[in-house]
Amino acid sequence: MMKRLIKHLIFGDRKVEVRERLKRLCKKDLCSINMNIKIDSISIIFFLGRWLPLSIAIGITMGIIASFMDLLLVGINSYLKTDTIYLFIYPILVAAVTGAVIKNNPEVAGPGIGFSILHLRTKKYIRFRTIIGKLLVSILTLSGGFIAGREGPSFFLGIAIGEWVGKAYGFGKKFKNMLGLIGGGAFTGALLKAPLGSSIFAMEIENMYDFDYRPFVPMIVSSIVSYLTFSFFRGNHAFIRLSHKAVWTLDSIPYIIAMGFVVSLIIYAYTLFFHFFVKVSRMIPIGRRPVVGTVMAIPFMVLLYLISKNPDILSAPVHMNILSNLAQIKFSILIDMAIIFFTIIITSFTLGFGIPGGLILPVLIIGAATGNIFGHIFPDQIVMFSLAGMGAGLSAGAKTPLAAIVMITEMSHDDVVIPMTAAVITSYIVSFGYSLYLGQENIFRSNLKDFTPTTRNYPPKEA
Repeated sequence: MMKRLIKHLIFGDRKVEVRERLKRLCKKDLCSINMNIKIDSISIIFFLGRWLPLSIAIGITMGIIASFMDLLLVGINSYLKTDTIYLFIYPILVAAVTGAVIKNNPEVAGPGIGFSILHLRTKKYIRFRTIIGKLLVSILTLSGGFIAGREGPSFFLGIAIGEWVGKAYGFGKKFKNMLGLIGGGAFTGALLKAPLGSSIFAMEIENMYDFDYRPFVPMIVSSIVSYLTFSFFRGNHAFIRLSHKAVWTLDSIPYIIAMGFVVSLIIYAYTLFFHFFVKVSRMIPIGRRPVVGTVMAIPFMVLLYLISKNPDILSAPVHMNILSNLAQIKFSILIDMAIIFFTIIITSFTLGFGIPGGLILPVLIIGAATGNIFGHIFPDQIVMFSLAGMGAGLSAGAKTPLAAIVMITEMSHDDVVIPMTAAVITSYIVSFGYSLYLGQENIFRSNLKDFTPTTRNYPPKEA
């Protein structure tokens, strides 16, 4: 009686032979060798046997090289800071060395990510002498005097070394693009202490408004191993050091959105200005460009130092204290505007003329200074505005919104994801169509209003 009642409640008036139906389903699906849902054991074995050891090897290699690089940066900068005048003389010497190197190795010049993006689409490997040259001049540049990011040289070197390590492991050119991205993400993750953000950055950076998931798992493994190796030798402290946690309230969200809009406009002006001077520099012989650009930038470096009365901005690639200060100390609006203006001028004359250094640090400084200005409206929320401004700057400049949110969170060891997302999305949308990095492809080709891709017959990506 109970059995009949239960069947009636479940099946109603239908006459269903439960046992027979289950037997047929088992025979047809669960017990069938033609079943579509199955474990791909071959791929699992291939990953565990080849990709996993390779990822660990790349991670350890990148972590050790990044540790050595950071050790030299801190050591050289400690000497330069003994007298502020060194921070204005040293860049000219670095520019002379850079000019000599790029005369025979032009790939070494400039931020590095633009070249790296274009290089990933080729079948060539970066030459060993180019790798050594990039490593040498990058260490000299990032040691002090210049406003230059770590991520440009680290991404370039990571791609180059990752490709060669993969080749040594027996991977052919079919996988060269993936190997390069894995290496670039791992090296950048170590040097910026942001393994997850740098991995996402590497996957977002190649194409605007696109995301390449293929190297995700090996890249995450490699980046974490690289970060742990780097932290073992150099410590795991945050780059953006905060004395107190960020706070935010709902009534500040409209101002955060407005800040994202303002940041995108500033980055747009920066993009135009920077690439204009890149083209101007081409009128000068390549070996002379770094010296000419640096000499033009020195007066602006001096003015920035005199106005801000703080040499930290000229040592920013080493310890990033300027970002920590902008995130916590209420600067005057005049000083904030001076930092934004002179950062644009100085980096256009130096990085635009061939000095090797990344563009992430300049856009983070611009975003932090803009956030510092908006922090005058909510003085108790200045940390949140500055961090959100950094994320907005990175999103607008590099077209990497997800990486911007994750990377700033990792670099600061603080959580302002919701307000930062508001600023990042705003700056990302307003900045559609342009990027600081030459080489990024826009897969939507002017059809962003309806998100209809017209890819102009791009060749399919390699597996």
